[in-house]
Amino acid sequence: MKRITFTMDERGLIHRICADEEVEVYIVGPHVPKDRVYRWSSLRVGPAQVDEEIGGWPIGDRHYMPAVN
Repeated sequence: MKRITFTMDERGLIHRICADEEVEVYIVGPHVPKDRVYRWSSLRVGPAQVDEEIGGWPIGDRHYMPAVN
């Protein structure tokens, strides 16, 4: 399975995107009709980039959030 990470800043805005392989990423803001689609141009590519972002943290989902000690 190929992976993509979206790393957010303290305000919840996307700060960095990493992917195992080269992909095209588009950010869509439907609230601004004349300026709604942006292509993310600074994608970091490679499994090592994704591993670095995940950093060994436990992985949860919307139904389960692991306890952080």
